[in-house]
Amino acid sequence: MPPYNWATGHLLVIKEFVDKLPTDAVFNYVAFNISRTFTEHGMFYLDFWPFMTPILVIKNPYVAGQIMGKVDARKPVTVRDAFVQMTGGDSLLTMAEQPWKQWRSIFAPGFSPAHMLDQVPLIVDQGKTFCGKLREAARNGTLLQLEEATIRLTIDVISLVALNVRLNYQLQDGQFPSTMRSLIETVTFGQDLNPLQRWNPIRPFLVWKYGRTLNTYIRGELAKRFEERKSLIESRGRATDRRTGKSIASLALDEYITNHMQTETAKLDSDFERYAITQIRLFLVAGHDTTSSALTYTLHLLYKHPKFLARVRAEHDSVFGTDAGAAADILSNDPTLLNQLPITSAAIKESLRLFPPAGGVREGSPDITLVTEDGTQYPTDGCAIWVLHEAVHRNPAYWPRADEFVPDRFLCEPEDPLYPTKGAWRAFEFGPHNCIGQTLALTEIKTLLVMVVRQFDLKEAYAEWDQSHPVAGLREANGERAYQVSGGGGGQHPSCRYPCRISVRD
Repeated sequence: MPPYNWATGHLLVIKEFVDKLPTDAVFNYVAFNISRTFTEHGMFYLDFWPFMTPILVIKNPYVAGQIMGKVDARKPVTVRDAFVQMTGGDSLLTMAEQPWKQWRSIFAPGFSPAHMLDQVPLIVDQGKTFCGKLREAARNGTLLQLEEATIRLTIDVISLVALNVRLNYQLQDGQFPSTMRSLIETVTFGQDLNPLQRWNPIRPFLVWKYGRTLNTYIRGELAKRFEERKSLIESRGRATDRRTGKSIASLALDEYITNHMQTETAKLDSDFERYAITQIRLFLVAGHDTTSSALTYTLHLLYKHPKFLARVRAEHDSVFGTDAGAAADILSNDPTLLNQLPITSAAIKESLRLFPPAGGVREGSPDITLVTEDGTQYPTDGCAIWVLHEAVHRNPAYWPRADEFVPDRFLCEPEDPLYPTKGAWRAFEFGPHNCIGQTLALTEIKTLLVMVVRQFDLKEAYAEWDQSHPVAGLREANGERAYQVSGGGGGQHPSCRYPCRISVRD
């Protein structure tokens, strides 16, 4: 571990690294920069006494697999509490193993690759609105905060996919999406070292207020889906095609009633309703928060690397034809065309490698000791265990040219030195507890890239933004102006919502 002070733990070391970063940069940069001074085992301890429990930071994928693969290793209490506030109860991110298995199986059909392809026409429909907003910004010469636009887009998409609700948030504000964003900004994940910020006495009331509003809305929508299901059964019986075009909530309802109830019911099951509301709140938050960030950073890196952008555009020409404006309708009619875009997929994966939207954290215990390749043991009792995705993804021991944008590493053969080490790419984590929504996120980002990159040019405008929004202090983190900041919900987002200029391509 770094040099230790018996009075202050590692706080003085942490302060030294904090002082070299913008004040709003996520703490991940601090841990990542400290990690670069520890190369031997790819892991080290940090002591935050008296504010937080110690953390064992991991940048070794071999060791990361040991902890993230343990079925009995749960998230630390502070993180579990934050997610409970966010979702209103135990969700797939906080449940113990047995209920997790049951509810994961109930919601899994709604996230299957086949079902996600069925949702592509809905994503395309929202993508057309998004392209209209880009075209409007280009026509008016507007300085666009791109991630504000992508957040509104991804909220519209996840509400349709999860609940079959059309919010039109890209076109107008609404109570439900505004309440959801307010809740995300209110909940703390323990990142603040200042106890006055972490233990804000007003926060519990706001969390209750926002959560109550969301629960009322989702409960009403679940009741509608249940009535639709009854009508469908009465009119068509138990036909196998009842699943086609269904929302995630509807498929979960079908799965629950079919496999977990003895008889049909005329009333929405209270157990399902309670747990479903919690899971849907999780999907609504996670389904837009990290996806918007990933989409924004993928566009940022593609336009920053025009040679690879040209390859992506050429791939789209070969699959959809050279008329960029026709691609949306072609894709709606044949969503399987998304499976013919390996270069586009590689760009997304490389963007997620360089700018992962979240990390992995677990609670240590006397029964969990992590072991490196050479047999060195790391006890975890009394510690949180943090798999720092930035450090794993940029660890030069596993990633040649670790800090460079090299999507070809996801296109090469296993014998190539660039080929990724198994378990070293963890954007959605790795193993049985990986993110249930990763197929939706990748499908959504690929669809939007097909619709955007051949129709528009994008240029980041941070210099212009900084001139009109002057702020004292550093404005770059590790040489990147589009550095990551906390956006609530545990996700990481580009600073200042990524200001940019849009132009329409000829």
